[in-house]
Amino acid sequence: MIKSERGSIWAYEKTHLLVIPCNIGWRAKDQANVMGRGLALQAAKKYPDFQMWFGKECAARGAETPVLRYPDGPLIAFPVKPLNAAAPWMSWKNKADLKLIERSAQQLDKLPTDRPVAVSMVGCGNGGLDMSEVRPILDRHLSSGRFTLILYGGEAC
Repeated sequence: MIKSERGSIWAYEKTHLLVIPCNIGWRAKDQANVMGRGLALQAAKKYPDFQMWFGKECAARGAETPVLRYPDGPLIAFPVKPLNAAAPWMSWKNKADLKLIERSAQQLDKLPTDRPVAVSMVGCGNGGLDMSEVRPILDRHLSSGRFTLILYGGEAC
């Protein structure tokens, strides 16, 4: 089972890598990822090049865009919302997908890291999923001890 703590994921910014739930998509005009709400929007405001970097990765890799470490900060882009192939700039409106979260959790577990990793309850805020569906996936794949689930507000441990 993944260990959990209560607080803001941003309180871990100096000591941990931060998992940022993202959609797989990009805007046609500049290939930036649309990070319209939640932690993704907060990350885009703190690290302005993050959404351009991840959008270009999505445009190059398409629906199979993996979990990726941002080279210019302590962020890990963690896909939770699948690509809308007909309108990639609208992918942010999709509901989060459990199969994509499972794939992303498996990839995160294998991602080499130089420090601990703080994980939010991915897909449960603006992704529209229930924690009872997501928590077992995180417990199954991220229980090695280097991951900490950061629960915000009224989320149960």
